[in-house]
Amino acid sequence: MIDWLPSTSHEWEIITRLGSAGLMLPVWLLTWGGVWWARERLAAAVWLLSLGVAVALTLVSKTLFIGWGIGIAAWDFTGFSGHTLLATSVLPILFSVLLAPQQRAWRWLTAAAGLALAALVGVSRVELGAHSVSEVVSAWLLGAMVCLCTLQTLGRMKPLPRLAGVFPLALLLLAGRGAPHLPTHEWEVRIALKLSGAERPYTREQLQQQSGVSRVGGLSPSDAATRLAAR
Repeated sequence: MIDWLPSTSHEWEIITRLGSAGLMLPVWLLTWGGVWWARERLAAAVWLLSLGVAVALTLVSKTLFIGWGIGIAAWDFTGFSGHTLLATSVLPILFSVLLAPQQRAWRWLTAAAGLALAALVGVSRVELGAHSVSEVVSAWLLGAMVCLCTLQTLGRMKPLPRLAGVFPLALLLLAGRGAPHLPTHEWEVRIALKLSGAERPYTREQLQQQSGVSRVGGLSPSDAATRLAAR
């Protein structure tokens, strides 16, 4: 393990909160409102649309697995990581519009820092057993596409108003004390079971057993995710 990376589950849980819906959604809403206020209407529209499509793809991928058991056993893939997607779609743009609103070169550098932090959120999901590597990497790439599309349409905007600038950063700093919890996993399970008519959600082990793949030792990512979501 690299020395500067977190070494305990508590430290990884603090980092993983940076991708939680309860934190990222208000951060995104405040930042998006600031982009709109700065008259960057095209960038705001692109961000809203691209993030909406990415979130929809994430929900569909999870619903297909939970309700019908549709996944990719060879990749240990049961759906995109929602935490990784949200962190990658929001943090780079937040850093860019706050730290370099009028300088394109610095904007891309600050966005790269946001992408790196989002990658660390993805690593936390693997370390905590909530997702596999394929689910994190694919979600990071999906979020990076949202980020790239938005930044490409962003012009030389004026600095954000204080509400849209200070509050998102304050929320991120408070993540160490705990992020607001939204029971997104429970909602996904209810929707998937309602649509599929299944009595119980499919598990990662079922997908692997059907394909002749076995998992040795420890909690499965699906079980760990359920436990984390219940906290």
